[in-house]
Amino acid sequence: MPDKLTLSVEEAAALSGIGRDRLYQLAKRNDFPSIRLGRSIRIPRKGLEEWIEREAMSGKTVVL
Repeated sequence: MPDKLTLSVEEAAALSGIGRDRLYQLAKRNDFPSIRLGRSIRIPRKGLEEWIEREAMSGKTVVL
């Protein structure tokens, strides 16, 4: 996967190990980095990496 600035939900799932359905749920939250382009959802690569790091450091369980 080339270094794209944004990822589809499927690409983000493959990169992060988070399930596709779970990423769709997360994309609805205000604290999760996602961009809606019409019916398409794109996830900024850097935002995803920062969100994962922030969640890991907080020690909290992510509740959907």
